[in-house]
Amino acid sequence: MAGKTTMIAAVAIAAAALATPAGAQTPLKMTLFGQPSVNNDSIWLALERGLYKAEGLDVTYRLFPSGTTAFQSFQTGQGDIVMTGDLPSVQYFFRSNGNYRTIAAIERDAKGYVVIAAKEIAKPQDLVGKTIATRVGSTGSWFISEYLKKNGVDASKVTVKNLDTQVLPAALCGGEIAAFFIWQPIGSRTLEICPDKAHQLSDATGYVQGYLVAGARPEWLASAEGKDIATRWLRATIKGRDLAEKDFPAVAAYAKAKLDLSEKATRDQWDTNTRPLALDKVYYDDFCSLSHWAREEKLTDQPVDFTKLTWPDGLRAISAKLVDAPPPPC
Repeated sequence: MAGKTTMIAAVAIAAAALATPAGAQTPLKMTLFGQPSVNNDSIWLALERGLYKAEGLDVTYRLFPSGTTAFQSFQTGQGDIVMTGDLPSVQYFFRSNGNYRTIAAIERDAKGYVVIAAKEIAKPQDLVGKTIATRVGSTGSWFISEYLKKNGVDASKVTVKNLDTQVLPAALCGGEIAAFFIWQPIGSRTLEICPDKAHQLSDATGYVQGYLVAGARPEWLASAEGKDIATRWLRATIKGRDLAEKDFPAVAAYAKAKLDLSEKATRDQWDTNTRPLALDKVYYDDFCSLSHWAREEKLTDQPVDFTKLTWPDGLRAISAKLVDAPPPPC
């Protein structure tokens, strides 16, 4: 009888094993730092549609007001992949003595970066003698510099205040600042809060093209597990991109449920999003322009060497077409 019981148990175990999906393993855990901005929509739909789970990943998604703020936690050793803007990624690379690699350009655009100003500010020259704001150290700092310079406004005649993104609408609507330079949907939200006091003065077209890039630590990427996780994450995010760029209702539903964003505020940024999920020539060209500006402003003192700043292995493992050859240091 005991032998028969043992045989039945063995058959049951074998049957259970056959019923388990092929390749099923314990999910690989990772922590992703992101922002409450629609340029993260490729990630949102990858989460919502279970694409990370399908790649065998267990993703913890933490939100920060900006990439600059996210780096404050990242530099303490927290997080595996961090989403940030262009300037923060370059500055952090130098500040951390190279302890960072960009693994993909997730999104880029110019129209998604806006100048929201008080009604009485009708032209760039009206900012002279006024206080404006951005998240200092973010792409907003680059935007301010290029906007003032190209419009012939002496930067020394304008006071720049450092405010985190969630504070900007109240600061403008309350008259604390005359304008702010930041990415969407902060601008759209502000116009919803106080349409009688604020308007959009400009977007970043002709000034800068802002980026959302994904990055990680080189030591983690050099490990077998880190490389595997990063590559799986990129593959799932590319699939999320393919959904996000075609399915506005799904993006809007996520933005409403998770961030309480109106459909219009979501649409304003979704319409401008460009999602390369690559390390391409446009990325290199834009970051060379950023590097030249950063050195002129004494924010960095070295050219950007893309063979050190970027980690192309993950994208290349998915498709060689996603990675262009980097230019010389610039």
